[in-house]
Amino acid sequence: MILQVRMSSFFRQFFVAAGWLCLLIAVGMDCAHGAEKEGAPLKPFFCMHAADGRVTARGAAMGTVFTVRAYPGESMDAAQTEKACTEALACAVHWEKVMSAMDAESSLAAFNAAESGVAVPVSPELKKVLLLALKYARLTDGAFDFTLGPCIRLWKKSRRRGVLPSREELECARRASGWEKLCVGKRGALKKVPGMRVDLGGIGKGFAVDRMAELLKGKGVLSFFIDSTSDVLAGAPPPGEKGWRLRVDAGHGEGRTLLLSHAAVSTSGNARQMVKIGGVEYSHVLDPHTGLGVTEGRQVSVQAPSAAMADALATAACVMSEEDFRSLAEGLPGVSLVSSFLDS
Repeated sequence: MILQVRMSSFFRQFFVAAGWLCLLIAVGMDCAHGAEKEGAPLKPFFCMHAADGRVTARGAAMGTVFTVRAYPGESMDAAQTEKACTEALACAVHWEKVMSAMDAESSLAAFNAAESGVAVPVSPELKKVLLLALKYARLTDGAFDFTLGPCIRLWKKSRRRGVLPSREELECARRASGWEKLCVGKRGALKKVPGMRVDLGGIGKGFAVDRMAELLKGKGVLSFFIDSTSDVLAGAPPPGEKGWRLRVDAGHGEGRTLLLSHAAVSTSGNARQMVKIGGVEYSHVLDPHTGLGVTEGRQVSVQAPSAAMADALATAACVMSEEDFRSLAEGLPGVSLVSSFLDS
């Protein structure tokens, strides 16, 4: 079986809609311990048991579909494996309540709404994500920038209207953005400029996938494959195999098949999401240097030791030149540019 790195838009929307109905009871779950809320047991909206013992469970979170494929660990049966997969799916829902920029009740939304210029206490969970995001922003020299909330809002408005933002609007949004203007320390997190809004869309799904993997390992499930549509993470290979087979889009109808184990792959950018404004085509991926969408319809896939790292680096790779990114990747163990292409 070859696992695809992408899912069609129709099926993604279908599964997300159905999944929200079935995973609402998972919100608030303590994913660190796999504890369930009082009441009905957690249920994925899709679960299948294969003849070879593999369990496949699917649920919705973060506006996409998460799929967990796993083989029972030592002394585990199918029911125990299914329960572990279900708890992993609920873990993604839990982290959405921490990291979502759209949910007014999330931990991130509370921080975004807080005043600037003072250190604001943040939850240990949010602090963990922010520190990791800062690490990758620094590593990529800002090509990955998770503080572009004001620019993202402005760019979404421009894409809907088909008109570029005014110079004044753009300058205002850029002044309120910039990873160097965010500090995270013992006393909490501090936004140095008013109007800053953190958006973890470029690392959040990957981070959640890593937490799901930690949960599965803690339950004794070592052979697994987690797929969040654009971010995947493989644990130990399936029994008798050298790795999980993953087909990555290489553009123009071509693809590349990887044998993945103990590694992650993230895909970012999509030429099919380009928009033409004033005769120029722009991507939905923002260039932190301009505050506008990048002007190349580039799609990249990056392999890394963790899903969060692959997610952040794939976002950066859409902004950086291919040469610069390959140079960066050479100094990072386990990191490689799997695919990069312009799809016009």
